[in-house]
Amino acid sequence: MAIALDKKDLAIVDKEFRVESKVWDVLGMGAKDIQESDFVGANEVRVNKISGFQQIAYQRNADNARAKVTMTKQTLKLEYEIWMGYDLDALDQMENGAYDTSIVIEEHVRKVAIPQKDITAIERLVEHSAKQVEETITTANSLTAFDAAEQYMTDQEITGNMVMFVSSDYYRNLKNNDKVSKTFTTNTMQINGIDRRVGMLDNEIPIIQVPKSRLQVVDGKIINFILVPLEVAAPIEKFNDVTIIPASSDRDGYRDTIKGLNYYDLIVFDNATIAIYVSYEEVV
Repeated sequence: MAIALDKKDLAIVDKEFRVESKVWDVLGMGAKDIQESDFVGANEVRVNKISGFQQIAYQRNADNARAKVTMTKQTLKLEYEIWMGYDLDALDQMENGAYDTSIVIEEHVRKVAIPQKDITAIERLVEHSAKQVEETITTANSLTAFDAAEQYMTDQEITGNMVMFVSSDYYRNLKNNDKVSKTFTTNTMQINGIDRRVGMLDNEIPIIQVPKSRLQVVDGKIINFILVPLEVAAPIEKFNDVTIIPASSDRDGYRDTIKGLNYYDLIVFDNATIAIYVSYEEVV
């Protein structure tokens, strides 16, 4: 009688559906100038603040006034943290190919860290927004609401690459607006269709749908959309480290230990608050 040796299970995990970062990573441009030398301790960062600019009229044949420009560093504390701590028994790992440290770390980032950082980013944007407009969005006025936000940005002299974080309800209304053009398409399988996607408005402002669980996180408000320049804020992470302690070092068993700590926050600069346009509806 032939004997078949038992094999490990396939290294496949029944993953829950999760989307990638919709806000935190998109705003990453704001932190591009933060250097390692700007960090203080484990969870603080220093940012530059410049002041002293004045509009002074020139006087001919006279001594003209001069202003002093000052540059200071402001220390800000990263208010949020994510702890990761898991034990994996080595015997279980021998019997299951998917019970692996790399998979556990990947799933933790995908299911815990990424959604939480998106939520933090939305909370910070709304908290620091100097322009919040209460309005009820319908299919008919979805483009008008965008035009009002765009006009505000122009009048406030807010420039740069913009991005619009929108709710699924706003996107549905926008997609069905009669003024949004639809095109006939043929895909790679030669199937004719109608393309109603709205990936960008006016050929320059990307539209990014944010899941409800990450966007509707502010008490009393249903967010329609948030329009901001990409560099309006700085998503900052510090001490983002993962340590794996092997089973051979476990005094009380035979377990691999995964542990890690990540301090993070979305820093909104003082001068950027007017550049955060929030459209919302009051919760009834």
